[in-house]
Amino acid sequence: MQHQTPVKFEPSRLAALNALATVDPARYSRTRNFLDGAVTRLSPWITHGYLSVREATQILMEKYRLSFEDKLIFEFAWREFFKHAHAELGNGILSDVRRPVWSGKYSSQLPGDIREGRTGVAAIDAGVALLYETGYLHNHVRMWIASYVVHMRKVHWKVGADWMYAHLLDGDLASNHLSWQWVAGTFSHKPYVFNSDNVKKYAPMWNCSGTAIDTDYEDLESIARSKRDVGCERNAPAIGAQEPGCHNFDLELLTDTLKRKTVDLRQQAGVDSCSSLMGNFKKINLVHPWELKACFDLTQTGELRVGLIDCAFHKTHPWSKQRWDFVLNAMETGCDQIWVVNTDDIAHCATMLARFIQTGTEFELRETLNSGYVMMGRCFPVRWNAEDKLLPSPSRFQQSFSRFYRETTLMAGSLEEAVHGAILVE
Repeated sequence: MQHQTPVKFEPSRLAALNALATVDPARYSRTRNFLDGAVTRLSPWITHGYLSVREATQILMEKYRLSFEDKLIFEFAWREFFKHAHAELGNGILSDVRRPVWSGKYSSQLPGDIREGRTGVAAIDAGVALLYETGYLHNHVRMWIASYVVHMRKVHWKVGADWMYAHLLDGDLASNHLSWQWVAGTFSHKPYVFNSDNVKKYAPMWNCSGTAIDTDYEDLESIARSKRDVGCERNAPAIGAQEPGCHNFDLELLTDTLKRKTVDLRQQAGVDSCSSLMGNFKKINLVHPWELKACFDLTQTGELRVGLIDCAFHKTHPWSKQRWDFVLNAMETGCDQIWVVNTDDIAHCATMLARFIQTGTEFELRETLNSGYVMMGRCFPVRWNAEDKLLPSPSRFQQSFSRFYRETTLMAGSLEEAVHGAILVE
């Protein structure tokens, strides 16, 4: 079975900027649907804040004439649409937004043949292998896997979304889970299905003829709306890909250098140690895993830069070691210390907050919608900095992307104004 050449994502600001320098918006527009097309592959760096959508757009506009009509900007806006939905729905993004297309009970378990990439459907098996190897998938492959899991195998979309999220370097809860819902039909008006001809057009190296998806769209949509589970192919391989382990936060994930920098604030001794140091600093710049650009900024005199890990979030949403390395290596490079907290321990958080308030030290943290991290006000007297966005927030919730894009682009006026204007600040 043929696979794409593995993509390597270096956890550095320079690597993000170098990748951005290779982006050609016109080629992207022409070829982005093909697996060997000129896609940006910027998503891991954007998700973890090495680079923002707004900054990427601004840099590209120095080289190319771009507007809201360009496909690249249109696709950038999808990320902000999903965040808009996340802000409105909160943890509701983890539940059906609309009624499922099939009234039966979807499975709560991912079949072993899917998890191990041995379904016998080349597009699925190769995609699973790439996911485990690189932590990255072309968007078409993500949609194919999601469609196969939900509609062909009758697995609940959240089961698949949680599994894929754990392995993706660019796994964003809003983008990932709402995309799975869009495929499932619970965040759209119909199920997304694909067939072997679709794979042949965009990924001709993966031959899916003779498999369950080698049929017409009418038949596939009928399967999606029925109880039928097509099962794995009769000629499916007995051995597939080995799934890498996924982890809650564990101190054993840390290098020796990071261990020396890490303070466990889940223990009172850690709180006492940190609060005793506060007199040496006028400001604590807290850096969560979605704002890693800060790890590469210059530290000002009298400021301490601290990487922040919330065990409560990662207990619910574990990551692969590959993704932990992508985050922790940046924190090791650019943070003076790493603080580990548990926002679910409300009583201990209240004690910690009172202690840090007494120090009179200023704490700053970039806004985030990720559960746990959004509750850091329980632990620290935080001053929240606004997230760096390309588009303004609509006046009310827009559940469809087309309405969101129409309203926000009208509010912005032009792409130049969106990149440079004060409208970015809510």
